[in-house]
Amino acid sequence: MRALPNSPRAKKHTTVVAAAAAAALLSACTIGDVSAPAPASDSEAAGPEPTLSSSASAAPTAPTTHPEDTPVSTARTPQEAIEAIVADNPGTGIAVAGGGEVVSAGVTQPVAAWSTAKVPLAIAAERAGVADPEVVSRAITFSDNAAADTLWTSLGGGQQAAQATQAIIGTATVPATPPREGFSAFGQTQWSVADQAEFAASLGCLDGAEPVLAAMGDADPAQAYGLSTLEGALKKGGWGPSADGGYEARQMGLVTLSGKTVAVAIYAKAPTGDYGQAQQMLTRLAEQLAAADVTWPEADCHQAAV
Repeated sequence: MRALPNSPRAKKHTTVVAAAAAAALLSACTIGDVSAPAPASDSEAAGPEPTLSSSASAAPTAPTTHPEDTPVSTARTPQEAIEAIVADNPGTGIAVAGGGEVVSAGVTQPVAAWSTAKVPLAIAAERAGVADPEVVSRAITFSDNAAADTLWTSLGGGQQAAQATQAIIGTATVPATPPREGFSAFGQTQWSVADQAEFAASLGCLDGAEPVLAAMGDADPAQAYGLSTLEGALKKGGWGPSADGGYEARQMGLVTLSGKTVAVAIYAKAPTGDYGQAQQMLTRLAEQLAAADVTWPEADCHQAAV
């Protein structure tokens, strides 16, 4: 199975995305996963808004460093590399998986999946034959919450939708009802970076994943940070306020590192509650991963990345 962003099917998705881009950019800016049913219009239901500092833009630029200045300059293994990176970036977590191997460091306990859970949700809808291509594109490329709610409802909602999504994730429990008021049930799935990286490594082999991978490869200017700064990345992000007042952002996907297609999951928590800071933290992780001169494990189904 191939799910390349340059494939004919992916190009078809790009056309769909272009038609929906203007509306989606407006509706997908709401931060966090809301639990309200999808409204009749294209607008997303209201949810918590990010707190952006005056110095943090919606799409921050990665800090300019040189490979010899990075904490990974002396790393010789993937484990050494990610341990050095998280030590240099407190409040972050990284996992890399492939070939039956997974290495992780930093924040490795399960935390809220936020909108990264839309990937298994969309695959579940594809398998069930209830996924509309435009809805999938909006939910994945633009992280549109209303579109994701539509997918959830199309699977029957509640326990039925949770079980269908659970069957795709496998390693994390998808709640049938929202554990936190005001947020979606699926978005509060507790998913570790290690389990998420392993899931990403298998994406190219999963039935129903091809259109989802195509949507992950389409660019959303509002999410041009973290893994999105790496050329050819197939990625999905998620973000929202933590219960203790911080702000969480995370991404998973397939990226090219040292010439290999690598499955990566990254996480950052800005203690200030600033979404822009969390974005910048993810960008720094991606930059330092790209600077590491180590032999990364290759994703099990690596034909999906370019």
